[in-house]
Amino acid sequence: MKTTSLLLKAAFCLAAWVGWVGWLGCAPPLAAQDEPARVDGIILGADNQPLANALVTVFSAAPRDGQHSTVGIKHYPDCGKHTRTDAQGRFVLKDLDKELLFRLLVTAHGHRPDYIRDADPQFGGAQVKLKPLRFTNVPPSQRIIAKIIDPAGGPVVGARIEVGGTRYGDVSYSSATTTKVDPMAVSDEKGEFFLDCANDVSALTVTIEGPRLAKQRAWLDTGKAHLIRLKSGVTVTGRVLNGGKPVPQSTLTMDTQDREASVFLRGFEVASDSSGRFKLTHVPADTALMIYTRIKEMEETGAGLPARKISTASEGSTLDLGDLEMSRAYMLRGRVLLSDGQPVPARTRIYLGLENGYDSKNITLDPDGWFEFLGVPADQISLSVRIPGYRVSAKNPNKDWLNEGRLVGRLEKAWEEFYIHLERGNAFSPSDGPATDRQPRDKPLQPAKIEGA
Repeated sequence: MKTTSLLLKAAFCLAAWVGWVGWLGCAPPLAAQDEPARVDGIILGADNQPLANALVTVFSAAPRDGQHSTVGIKHYPDCGKHTRTDAQGRFVLKDLDKELLFRLLVTAHGHRPDYIRDADPQFGGAQVKLKPLRFTNVPPSQRIIAKIIDPAGGPVVGARIEVGGTRYGDVSYSSATTTKVDPMAVSDEKGEFFLDCANDVSALTVTIEGPRLAKQRAWLDTGKAHLIRLKSGVTVTGRVLNGGKPVPQSTLTMDTQDREASVFLRGFEVASDSSGRFKLTHVPADTALMIYTRIKEMEETGAGLPARKISTASEGSTLDLGDLEMSRAYMLRGRVLLSDGQPVPARTRIYLGLENGYDSKNITLDPDGWFEFLGVPADQISLSVRIPGYRVSAKNPNKDWLNEGRLVGRLEKAWEEFYIHLERGNAFSPSDGPATDRQPRDKPLQPAKIEGA
């Protein structure tokens, strides 16, 4: 009996040990659980056939939890990682941060570059279908070829070259590019790219953006080879406060102060961390910029940073802005009135823009002409409304005499009834209106003076 008991006990222990080992065998190894994630997918051509040897690059990244990014979205460590598709058009990007979502930039011979948005390391099957190039087989005189290098002289892979405008002859310039050149190119493993242009184009202005490098504008002449060196740029830091308290997850936006089309740069953004601090890297050196918070964010918080000018210093330096105190954002509610008493046409829209920042919002007037904007900073703003057969009348103290359909001025308080008066007639001539203050950006914003309104 005692022997039987011992045998049963031994059998039980052996079974338990075997089960434990089996459980370990079924469970994923601890090391595998901690392995970096990957993104895989397939690239197709316009004929729905797989594209072999397509270049797939991580262009930008963002937190998957929906939080604003405290790192510049194009400057995460994974940005710039790249691979080529196999014979079946499939690709795999390995060793990616599983806590991020990625935007992939894809290019292939004979095709226009495009994006795969929100590629998720936790789910496979990313896919995009590329369109054929619009311009092919142009003469050498109409082709731009270039190589992009980093500060150390190495090739920049996966840089985006975005066309912003075209030049004709020596001086004529146009931002209309649709029928003149493909909108974008991507540098390959050698840092090289090309753009083919229509016969009358003499040069292109482009924005060049590479991973963890400062964005740059350049004019590129057709029929020539160009060597473009990107720089690392500078760092801008600071802390966002509201009533003296740190503000986490506040997005700071910067654009160049010079908005001339061939030099303007925008899209520098980063969010503050839990202590209200922010750090924006790879900003162009020796550049005047405007820093501010966007209208959408001010709508949500009721406060924000009106645009203010900053100037970066030499390459590699850091600009510490210290504490940036938010100010109250206002409501601007008003009504568009027509001089002949007619109702405003259906679906008429009114636009509000920041004069010192690259941000705007537009809404549809209600049937009685009323509108309401929230989250408007105490700053220079513009209001634009256009109705065929009508013009902004001289009854509006903030009429922009240089741009028909606009009012400009400084918002200094909230408005419940801000009237905009339109009268029948053709647009005023630029020579009409007052001799001075023809574009009253610094004048306090005031409603139109309308009797009985």
